[in-house]
Amino acid sequence: MVDAIGTSTYTTDRGTKIVSSSNDLDKNAFLKILTAELSNQDPMNASDSTQYVAQMAQFASLEQMNNMNSRMELQQAASMLGKTVVLNSMDQDGNPYAGLVKSIIRYSGGLSLNVELDQNGIKSNQEYTMEDVKEIL
Repeated sequence: MVDAIGTSTYTTDRGTKIVSSSNDLDKNAFLKILTAELSNQDPMNASDSTQYVAQMAQFASLEQMNNMNSRMELQQAASMLGKTVVLNSMDQDGNPYAGLVKSIIRYSGGLSLNVELDQNGIKSNQEYTMEDVKEIL
């Protein structure tokens, strides 16, 4: 469910709210769910704790893979610094833009490249995503 400001909200089986700014659950959200479930469980009908440990182990390995992907993407972007790239964007004549990668910009949602374009002798800096890069020269 998404509220009016674009924040995803979820609840546990017992109605405890879980609020996240994206659809991805991070380790803090998982720990909140786990704590809520443990604090609200019936002592006469306790859950098996091995399930929680198995879920936590799976979550930890998934988080490590996500961190490794982020580092690899940063290394790939760093390898483009100072190189000319051909972009998927086209000018009015149908020719692809090409420019020199001047810097990398890191946002919470990913990476952008600051590319210096030369359009008819006029230089300008534009931001492009890694997906916009068609070729590295």
